[in-house]
Amino acid sequence: MKAVMAISIMLIFLIALIPTGILAQSESGNPSFTVTEASTTKEKVVAIDYQARKVTLKDEAGSVRTMQVGPEMSNLDRVRIGDEVTIEIHQTISVEVQPGPGDTLNVGSESQTSALPGAKPSGTRSIEGKLKTRVESIDYNTRMITFKNRKGVLTTYKVGPQAKRFNEIRKGDMLVAEYSQTLTLSVK
Repeated sequence: MKAVMAISIMLIFLIALIPTGILAQSESGNPSFTVTEASTTKEKVVAIDYQARKVTLKDEAGSVRTMQVGPEMSNLDRVRIGDEVTIEIHQTISVEVQPGPGDTLNVGSESQTSALPGAKPSGTRSIEGKLKTRVESIDYNTRMITFKNRKGVLTTYKVGPQAKRFNEIRKGDMLVAEYSQTLTLSVK
């Protein structure tokens, strides 16, 4: 289900990992951190609208979400109510704060595999790259930081108390992130 993968990736903004990261000091002396995260979710298909190409999933906690499935997924007709969708995500991000102005950068690559025609939907999508983005605003009291994510959308995140040296980050500083993410999806 390529569309489910694409939507899942859109929902997981790479930099959202900041709250779980711990700022340290890089070799350059700048604040930096690395976060590695792995998760697996299992969701049941509770409704399908084949004409509108929408699939409704319910996770183990009972949360329900409906996803639009793009035309690139040719195996939608193989999905049935009650099927289990497993989504595995493995991601790593290393961030360094570079004081002062700089040029933005977004270089990356994506690769994808999918199921053979006639099989239940499955596949793997990998993304890796380097993002250099400017801190647009920062609130030290609430520990909120705003910057443009890899899609160019202004995004605000709360940085957890475990992140040290947060007070050294300034509006206009550059965040340099090297990231990799692998998402595997299967329907059974």
